[in-house]
Amino acid sequence: VVGSPTKRIQNNLLIIHNNHQSTSYPATLSHIMCIATKQQQHYNSKKNGVMVAAAAPSGLRPMLPLILYGYAFNTALYFSVKALLPQTGWDFTVDPTHCPEDNPSCTRTDLAAFQIVALVNLTYLGLLGVYSYYISNKGVKHGIPNTPQGRIFGHLLEADYVNVGIVVFQGWDFVASIFFEEHCTMIMMTHHLLAFICGLYSLEYGLVPHYAVYFGGVSEFSSIFLAISTLFQYHPPSALVPADSPKLPLLNKIELFCQAMFVLTFFIFRIVGWVHTCYKFLNDCRYVIHNKLVDRYQPGSGWFLWYLITISLLLSMLQIFWFWQIVEKIKSML
Repeated sequence: VVGSPTKRIQNNLLIIHNNHQSTSYPATLSHIMCIATKQQQHYNSKKNGVMVAAAAPSGLRPMLPLILYGYAFNTALYFSVKALLPQTGWDFTVDPTHCPEDNPSCTRTDLAAFQIVALVNLTYLGLLGVYSYYISNKGVKHGIPNTPQGRIFGHLLEADYVNVGIVVFQGWDFVASIFFEEHCTMIMMTHHLLAFICGLYSLEYGLVPHYAVYFGGVSEFSSIFLAISTLFQYHPPSALVPADSPKLPLLNKIELFCQAMFVLTFFIFRIVGWVHTCYKFLNDCRYVIHNKLVDRYQPGSGWFLWYLITISLLLSMLQIFWFWQIVEKIKSML
């Protein structure tokens, strides 16, 4: 590390240095800072008479193999599940509204396979997000400085893995949804595209690790229960197994549990937690923009920071819209 410091390591060191200027350093850290400072001077260039940092290396390029493996995994999982579901002996006949007019009693194993792929991806994102944000010793709480600079410019490996998951899931889901009338809606396709761009350029620039973990990981924890509930919506327990099957009561309980957990976790993570985190994010952005820190830590990424600010406001309104729909659905069931 000392022999060949990268731009991201320099950023983390500069963040630590800026947040601890009044404290005494251990000797080793002081030496590292010295070397990083010399390297920084070497990498800096003049722009309009002002010294600015050189652009950081792409954070996306090292993750491309994982992303491609993710697309291949999702595709293989979809076709494997679609082929294996008929062998379970369960009846995957769906409601006629999900069937062609000339075949009202169709079997939609493709719809079930699609939901299972979504469930696997959302489980990865949700569990990794919760682990990194609340539990991990190398996650959000301990892996980056708890300052505007740390939350916006710090580097966190777990955030990279969350962003990889976002790019894989949202990209694959966007393309796959084109072939499913149930999922190819304007709201969902726009959401997939905007989230895909967020994950892609968060990786490229190494920005907002704190917020990538929450918005891309923690908030998706509620979607785990939504994916299961949606699967039962397409294939109700009473249609999957015979009425006298001992599995029916268990499946009904699982469906009810997932519906209740979805409402609860959506309110906790996508309303209360989302609004709080979004407010903190906007404050951090105001701070780094006002103090002109973008060109110092991550030159060239200013446009993307403004994109994230805009998207955070749009997605916040979308969360409220979705919650309003949930409340209306609950009212109709009472």
